[in-house]
Amino acid sequence: MTQATTLTPPRTHPLTKTGVGIGARHGLREVLGPCAWNRLPEAVRERFADSREAIDYAGAFEIVRASLLGRIFAGLGTLFGTPVAPRAGLNVEARVRVRPDAQGVAWDREYRWANGARHLVRSTKVVDEYGKLIEKLPARLCMPLDTFEDGGVLHFVSRGYYFDLRFGDLGLGMKLWLPRLLSPGVTHVEHVDLGHGWFRFTMTVMHPLFGEVFFQTGRFTACEELP
Repeated sequence: MTQATTLTPPRTHPLTKTGVGIGARHGLREVLGPCAWNRLPEAVRERFADSREAIDYAGAFEIVRASLLGRIFAGLGTLFGTPVAPRAGLNVEARVRVRPDAQGVAWDREYRWANGARHLVRSTKVVDEYGKLIEKLPARLCMPLDTFEDGGVLHFVSRGYYFDLRFGDLGLGMKLWLPRLLSPGVTHVEHVDLGHGWFRFTMTVMHPLFGEVFFQTGRFTACEELP
C-alpha cells in the first residue's frame, strides 16, 4: 500500500508581527527558514513565492482512494462545503487554481470524474502570528500544519483539527478541538518537483486506529486559465 513517509519536522520559531503574519501570502520562506527554503528546488520556490500571482494547474490524480471510514467522513463533509473529495477513482482529471486572497493563499481543486460529475474542494493556507501554517477548510474547520523540507521535498503534516469559533477583531470565542479518535487522522501532503514544469501532489490521511482513510496522488503542470 502506497503512503507518504512519516517524518519528524524541525522546530520553528514564532514570528514577530513585523514579519510574515496573518494575511500574508504563502509566507513559506519565513515558515521554513532560509536554509530549508534554499534546499527546495528552484521550481518549488517559484510556486510558493510570495510574489506568485494567481496560477492554474492541470493534470490528473492517478489514484483517489478512500476507506469505508473515509467515505463516511467525505459524505458528511459535503454537508458543510466538501473539505475532501467524496468519491474515489483512477486517473481522475483535475484542475487546481491557486490565488492570493485577503487571508493567505486559496487552493481550489476541481475533480472531474469520468461520468461528467465535478467536485470542488477549497481551502486557504494562512500563516498565523506565530509563524505557523494553518489550512482553513469550509465551516471554519482549521488544520494546523507542521511544514518542513526533507530531501528537496516540501511536506505539510497536520497537528490536529479544530473549529475556529472566534469572531470579531478581538478574536472573542474559542477553538473547539476535535478529539483525536473522532478526527479523520493525520494528514500528510508532499509536494515533489518532477522537473520540466511538473510536480507531484500526494496526500495520505492515517487514522490512529483504522489506518489509511484517504490517499491521493497526481501530477500537475501550469496551464492557461482554467476552462
